[in-house]
Amino acid sequence: MDSEPASPPRTPPPAAEQEPAPSVLELRIHGIANTPPHGTLGLRREEVTQTGGDGLGSFWVPTPAAEERGRSLPPGDVHAIRAGVRREAYSWGAMARLGGLPFGGVLGFVGTVAVRLLWAAMVPFGLVNAAYWARRIPDPDPAAHRRTPPAGRPGPGPSLRPEATAALTRVFSLGLTLLFVSAVATVALSVIGTRCIGLATPGPDSVVPVCARIPSALYGLARLDVGDRLALLSLAPVLLVAILVAVAHSGQVRFESKFSVMRAGRTVAPSGPALHRAGFWSQRSGSGLLWAHLGAALALTGQYLTWTRYADAGLPAPWLPVAALVVLLGAGLFVALRTDDDGVQAVTPRWKARAGLAVFAAGLLVWLLACAACLAGPQPETMPALIGLDLVPALLGVGLGGIAATGLAWRTARGTRGVAAWSAVPVVATACVGVVLVTEPGLGLRYLLVAVALLAVLSPVVVVLAAVVLRRRATEGWNGAGPGVFLLVSVAAATVYSSLLVLGVQWVLRYGERATTPQPLGDGLVGIDRTVPDPDLVRVPPVYTEFGTTSVVIALVFLVLLVVAAAGPYVIDTLRSRTLWIPGAPRTLGPPYGPAAPAWRAVAEAPDPDGGANPVLERVLRGRQVAAMSHRVELAAGALAAACYVAALFAHIPLLAQHDGTGIVRVPSWLSSLAVPALGVLAATLVLSALAGASGGVPGRPWGLLWDLMCFLPRSAHPFGPPSYAERVVPEVRSRVDAWLTGADIADDAERARVAPTRRVVLSAHSMGGVLAAAVILIRAGNPVTDTAPDAADGRLGLLTYGVQLRPFFGRFFPDLLGPTATGEPPCTGPAWSADPWGGQVRAAAAAAAAAAEGSGPGAAPAAPLTPEGPEPGSGEQVTLMSLLTCGAKPAWVNLWRRTDFLGFPVLGYGVNEVDRGAEEMDRSAYLFAVATHSGYPASWAYHEALDEVLARLTPAGQSGAQPAVTQRGEPG
Repeated sequence: MDSEPASPPRTPPPAAEQEPAPSVLELRIHGIANTPPHGTLGLRREEVTQTGGDGLGSFWVPTPAAEERGRSLPPGDVHAIRAGVRREAYSWGAMARLGGLPFGGVLGFVGTVAVRLLWAAMVPFGLVNAAYWARRIPDPDPAAHRRTPPAGRPGPGPSLRPEATAALTRVFSLGLTLLFVSAVATVALSVIGTRCIGLATPGPDSVVPVCARIPSALYGLARLDVGDRLALLSLAPVLLVAILVAVAHSGQVRFESKFSVMRAGRTVAPSGPALHRAGFWSQRSGSGLLWAHLGAALALTGQYLTWTRYADAGLPAPWLPVAALVVLLGAGLFVALRTDDDGVQAVTPRWKARAGLAVFAAGLLVWLLACAACLAGPQPETMPALIGLDLVPALLGVGLGGIAATGLAWRTARGTRGVAAWSAVPVVATACVGVVLVTEPGLGLRYLLVAVALLAVLSPVVVVLAAVVLRRRATEGWNGAGPGVFLLVSVAAATVYSSLLVLGVQWVLRYGERATTPQPLGDGLVGIDRTVPDPDLVRVPPVYTEFGTTSVVIALVFLVLLVVAAAGPYVIDTLRSRTLWIPGAPRTLGPPYGPAAPAWRAVAEAPDPDGGANPVLERVLRGRQVAAMSHRVELAAGALAAACYVAALFAHIPLLAQHDGTGIVRVPSWLSSLAVPALGVLAATLVLSALAGASGGVPGRPWGLLWDLMCFLPRSAHPFGPPSYAERVVPEVRSRVDAWLTGADIADDAERARVAPTRRVVLSAHSMGGVLAAAVILIRAGNPVTDTAPDAADGRLGLLTYGVQLRPFFGRFFPDLLGPTATGEPPCTGPAWSADPWGGQVRAAAAAAAAAAEGSGPGAAPAAPLTPEGPEPGSGEQVTLMSLLTCGAKPAWVNLWRRTDFLGFPVLGYGVNEVDRGAEEMDRSAYLFAVATHSGYPASWAYHEALDEVLARLTPAGQSGAQPAVTQRGEPG
């Protein structure tokens, strides 16, 4: 379709007739697609200029020539700029991408791919942070945030107490770190250190058997004693942890501005929802969590070095494994008792920060002593068996699976004691499997212990099924099982990554080149025997084979459930004799004139597809059906979590209970043979995704949608997780809003006092930008600039969103962050298993509207309430996003959505209401006809109408009572 013709640029008026300075700031915030600034403003690259910020976050405006051309266009044009409006774009996408690392330029493409793979490895850590914020967030205790001690009590005020689910999440995070350390230690210490490099044969012509594919750079290890070799190889897991920390913290985003409240360091008593609390986006409290993870990783590495089966392994200090265990338990206790980070500025006791450093120091000491013991010990007569590498990863897998299972019931359980009682599940399951692996009991006792472990992990399902049947938490994601879903997917990803590393190295070392004749070097030197070992020689702990088998079970179960839960209705629809009718968004606005008008009328005037051939409607309808399939993402994620749960129950625990080839179950040969090919496909997928991201012109990130959604949340559970870009975006955008409303750009005090009260701001946010904009409005109200600042709900800040996921995704997955109590939106149930997942809600809204129409008249209830009942703004009680935007009869918030958008939804419901508006489902700016999906909202006719509506709902500008400059247009007939 042709775009609307642009009018020729007009001659600028004389200085005396020029338009007054803009009083409205239209600040556009892009979404997860990382639209560049010129695309956000609808201009060419050379037609925008940067006005502030840096390479991570920046503000952009049209050049003077482009702005003048935009102001000369008629109202409703795609590129028109209203009189009195300053249009800006805020770019934040680089924050969610890769950070810089030292020598990144030297490493080049290979280094970029390696770093990108490491970021992909951080996905399990990011999912743990998501689980932390999906749990029930307790109300803040004002007494925990005093700077001065309460009356009659010496010392500082009380600090926050750790909460049970937060403690379990942080213990789970520590287990993930130890599982990754175990995988690297297995490759370095077991596969290479004791399997593929053997003991030297006695005699003057001594040789050492070495795997054929061992890199020649490692030949020097063969000439070392076993203890020296293991001490040197123990650097591998230590370096892995250091690299993970470097990569995670290379992407940190810092923001400091003279307008930022966060820099002032003020302590404000927390109130309201979590995003309303003053400390939510400030620097996370303390670094003790990071030190505890580092200390535990070092202690576990030292334990692997010294926990051996043979007495002549060269260990003069047999107490070191016990000391390492004490450090590990201390790290677990520390992370469990760490002050919760629920968006408050808490007074953290000094002992907690010092305890984190103490754990690190103790772990470092254990590792150094273990290395010294290995270096000082004699050469053993037989190769030592590193027992810890066989047992610890298995116990970690069971414990992590048990904690993840309890997460399914965290939001359903009532009271702190009820939640704390679920901690018995991972303890019982891990203890049962530990007894089986260590004591090797008889078959009868083994059956009993495995059955107890399975029942313990299975017990939370009873609570979940009860919630589903009784529909007690139908308005929460996965019926309140959100934390467990995130944790189950996290542990599954971690086990798959671990088995991918270990089994991949094993496969490479098993099938190498043909054997070569050993060449003894004589004179007491060690020659290299590059022989191909028997497949049993390159042995890995059985747990990784079981992890690989589990990954096959997860893939098979997930594919079945995905077809049933997500793709099934779509497949059924394709077999229907009649095309499924999915209605468009109510109150959809479209262009009444111009080249796009005929296509708009072809869709708007067709009540159903039975009215004859309509190619435009058929394409739009097919777009609605495809979007409806993607709207079942909650069902797909639930299917993945269920697959992980099934694999843990019926594959993971029974397989771990085996020992020396005897156990409860036997792995079918066809299933075990699929493990390596399945992991190979996964490895290829990871590498290809890294290559695809590294080849782009802009900094990439793995699996863009998941990455950007995950990086929104603060890094409060796992210190190795990806950084939160919102920790900079929210205060930075808030700072720009405050600067505009206070007239900080005006030098003259008198002029500033005159102009500032007339200024208004409209946050125009797309997709993920809508969530960021909501956080800006909430934190502005919870943390005012000064004690004398006007109320944040003063009617000068409006919101225009489009293509957002506030209600069905964020509001359901994180109920205490962005649920109805925080946003003021009505609760939302999940997608239904049908071709139109929202068909039931559409019909319910239509029935409510019909009932309201029949009872229309004085006192009739509206078809869809704007917000649940709650306190009035400014009352000092619970506030919501809706209440902060409502200072008149209607909220200064308009949301655009379309049924062809695979990621866009209404914020109040599928009926007619005062906030949601439909946008036309064809791209008005395209030359040829194209169905609009998730992008292109600012170019729609509905966008310009919606901007006028938001401006009209803002409070009058200044004492004169003049409304903001808008161009009113009626809806097309």
